[in-house]
Amino acid sequence: MCRWICFKSKTPVLLADLLTRPQHSIINQSFDCRLRLDEVRPLNGDGFGVGWYGGYGDAAAAGSEGEESSHPEPPCVFTSTLPAWSNLNLTRISNHVRSGLVFCHVRAASAGFQISETNCHPFSFGSLLFQHNGYMAHFAKIKRALQARIPDDLFNTVHGNTDSEWAFALFLSLLRDPARARFSPYELKDALLKTIATINELSVAAGVASTPSLLNFAVTDGQSILCTRYTNTSAREAASLYWSSGSEFTTDADGDYHMRKAGKREDIVVISSEPLTFNRADWCKIPDNTLLMVTPKTNVLLFPIEDEHWDPTAERAPEVPWWTVAGRIRSGTE
Repeated sequence: MCRWICFKSKTPVLLADLLTRPQHSIINQSFDCRLRLDEVRPLNGDGFGVGWYGGYGDAAAAGSEGEESSHPEPPCVFTSTLPAWSNLNLTRISNHVRSGLVFCHVRAASAGFQISETNCHPFSFGSLLFQHNGYMAHFAKIKRALQARIPDDLFNTVHGNTDSEWAFALFLSLLRDPARARFSPYELKDALLKTIATINELSVAAGVASTPSLLNFAVTDGQSILCTRYTNTSAREAASLYWSSGSEFTTDADGDYHMRKAGKREDIVVISSEPLTFNRADWCKIPDNTLLMVTPKTNVLLFPIEDEHWDPTAERAPEVPWWTVAGRIRSGTE
């Protein structure tokens, strides 16, 4: 299982202030993640990727309150098979690049999926970025049926072999003209929910629906962000996912990062597999089987995914405590 972060800000933010410098940054999570469900190891060292959009500085200078939807630039994506914690170029880029919308993913490769740059998230198509934490259960048993749903032009854009990239191709197939530059956030929402519904449908048809899938997806067109925290069971929690919003993600007098809140409007929204800081008041856990939307104006909306697995009263098994993982590794029992 992987870890990822995405953020949207009305003004450009230095990537290092979100990716490398916070106490529990995504780089720290690459070697010390604390909320993984698989209870195996706290490492996400099988590569990483960063995707970001330009054009935010021009919008901010024009005084458009961060409404940067006019910029036509596709995202820039940097991937590597090196562990994020040991990649000097990632540190260099983070210390110099500013953007108002960024995706970052650190990978723990699932069995059968090789370590290669083509398998590193985020994946891109036109103006879109996509990343995934989790897995499709028994993917080999539904892969052919899933591929049959994808038209040839999109089928040929898949360069890796992960379930995540095929999920992205399925998502693209559910959009009207996925190559265009702009999308309504509600169109992206509907396509993401249909992607989950199709995966569930194929799992049922293949007779593997009893094994939970973990589908924490994130997608953006450079204007909106859509994220899901989802699993097709009510017996246990989905993979962890948190969000924070405020006026500025900044440091205090001691150099510790926190989310500063001045007024009721959100100027920056951060969504992350694990909180980037240890200030509990800064972070909200996204409920199980919920979709989070960040609109072009940086408003945050939460929608329950009310399918057959929606049960707000269910007593789900909790997330695995981080000390359980660390304790087993230190004691040599893992």
